[in-house]
Amino acid sequence: MLQSKTILSLTTDLLASGAFSHLKDEQVSALHHLILRLQEPLTVIQQKLLLTFWGHADAAVLPAPLLHRCNMVLQQYGRMPIAEMFVEAEMD
Repeated sequence: MLQSKTILSLTTDLLASGAFSHLKDEQVSALHHLILRLQEPLTVIQQKLLLTFWGHADAAVLPAPLLHRCNMVLQQYGRMPIAEMFVEAEMD
């Protein structure tokens, strides 16, 4: 599976798992519309945009296997894991 397909698929899984339910409705709606417009393979810019959304995911509601897969992808891109990002945001 191409990395861009993995990112798109995992983003869809994050949405389905309620990882973004704490965001404003217009933010979640924007993500839905973005996903509907994307065509594979994703460009690097599109991949980075989706990964940026991952930074707003609520790790507390995610199934462990999904969280692990997402964090592995984030690690490959040199980004912080979802759980750490959410905990840091709460501490600020």
